Amino acid sequence: MRDRPTEIVGIGAPPQQAVHTPFTSGVPGRGRRVREPLESSLTALADSLAAVVAAEPGPVVLYGHSMGALLAYAVARAVRPAHLAVSGCCPPGAPRPAGPWHTRSDEELVAGMVRLGAAREPFADPDIRALALPVLRADLRAAERWAPEPGPPLDCPVTAVAGDRDPEAPPRTVSGWAWLTRGGYRRETLHGGHFLVEECLPELAAVLDGVIRRTVPAR
Repeated sequence: MRDRPTEIVGIGAPPQQAVHTPFTSGVPGRGRRVREPLESSLTALADSLAAVVAAEPGPVVLYGHSMGALLAYAVARAVRPAHLAVSGCCPPGAPRPAGPWHTRSDEELVAGMVRLGAAREPFADPDIRALALPVLRADLRAAERWAPEPGPPLDCPVTAVAGDRDPEAPPRTVSGWAWLTRGGYRRETLHGGHFLVEECLPELAAVLDGVIRRTVPAR
């Protein structure tokens, strides 16, 4: 899916060479676990990924986009990373401007994704649609039903990236991530909509590269 809703990336840590590791394949229903039932509990997803992330050597930077940002935050509460970076996502508990997504019909879900900037063509293919929509709906259900347990703010810095044309996660609401850390907060606003990972990839990559350089300085 263009939204990559379960994308969580750990950037691990020999100081001389940052290693980028996507952990999507560790999620049920995806990658090497594609034959397993989809998991609709964000807490369960975070628990399964936290063990994988904790095994990474050295300092770790977690990054997630959209629903993946909530997943990255849930993992960060368990593994204490060196930095958390999120994009295209309001902080936990913030109202969703368009209301819940996971209860929408297939047609309403596709129409909403297209309004956010997703291409309509893949959804017109019955095979792709049959594969993509259950995954997307499970991700949305996990994100929208998740209520984090009370706990202290993160100790690590948080960088939040917003698109200036993103109706789902406008910059002003994205700024609420500042309240979830005592380790420092920074917001970056890019000229784009919700799908920053594709619309603004060079600019987003530059932001994340800066995060890595500040977190894991070269020796």
